[in-house]
Amino acid sequence: MAYCGFKKPTNKIVVVGEPKVQEQKIGGTVTNAKPGRLCAASGNDDDIVVGDGILPVLGWIGFEQGYHAKTRPANVDTAYAANDYVPVLYDGDFVIISSLAPGFSVKKGDRLASWGNGELAKAMKVNGGVAIGIPFAKSTGEKDTGVDLPEGAIVRDVFIEVTTAVESGTIDVGLLYAEDTNGGDADGFLDAESCAVTGFVKHNNVALTSAAATLTLGAYLKEADIADATASAGAQTYRVPNYHVVGEGQVSVSYTTSEHAIAGVIWIVIDSPGVEIVARAEQSLAVATVTDDETTTIVGQDIMVTSLL
Repeated sequence: MAYCGFKKPTNKIVVVGEPKVQEQKIGGTVTNAKPGRLCAASGNDDDIVVGDGILPVLGWIGFEQGYHAKTRPANVDTAYAANDYVPVLYDGDFVIISSLAPGFSVKKGDRLASWGNGELAKAMKVNGGVAIGIPFAKSTGEKDTGVDLPEGAIVRDVFIEVTTAVESGTIDVGLLYAEDTNGGDADGFLDAESCAVTGFVKHNNVALTSAAATLTLGAYLKEADIADATASAGAQTYRVPNYHVVGEGQVSVSYTTSEHAIAGVIWIVIDSPGVEIVARAEQSLAVATVTDDETTTIVGQDIMVTSLL
């Protein structure tokens, strides 16, 4: 870990500061209830589950705060078991070791949102809501980003921030073809969105009728196309936007680029009680992968953050 202004503690998760602490019980059948993960209320007021990106967040699962030492895992990398009593940390100016979800990269100072599996996603506020940011680079075949959207969440919009532009460069964004039982929609959010200029990209929602293929908002976010009734050369088609509800196991964000060396960030605007800005990154991290038996998997990784809960 590069030096970031704080020193990572040994077998502890709080780096500095004094959070408030309450005792809660891991409820039901729970996996990945690891120290530093986010948690949410479930069932009785004393029960918690690992944050899933849908339920409102309560706080961070603690470790060294002294509650029920006999049920505390041997180390911070080991999960609590169902019905264990745990400390939940919240409401304080403190730095904690948490987990960045697979598929995300961050720079120090980036804001982070609560996400599935009790992990964190790169995020920013957009029109009073939250957008999560997924990096992209040239990939002329459909690429699974490793990011899974929470089932039941609403996707309001998807837009592109271009950091490396190439004239004629484009990107499709959708959900992984293999997950869609109706035949797949790898461009369901964006279809050939331009990456010709650096910065944020505005959708093309109006096109000449004879060139309707230039509309870039995908089928997941389309309510209807309204064609101008005139037959003149200036007739236009207007795409009416809508929103998409994540479901039916179709959760894996994917993208495909043109044959150009473009790069940037895919921003997905999410409406969900369980997706909110909860932290600030105190270190920079690139997307992490591991290779096992010649198979490369995108994985999450520890990250030092300041709690904003």
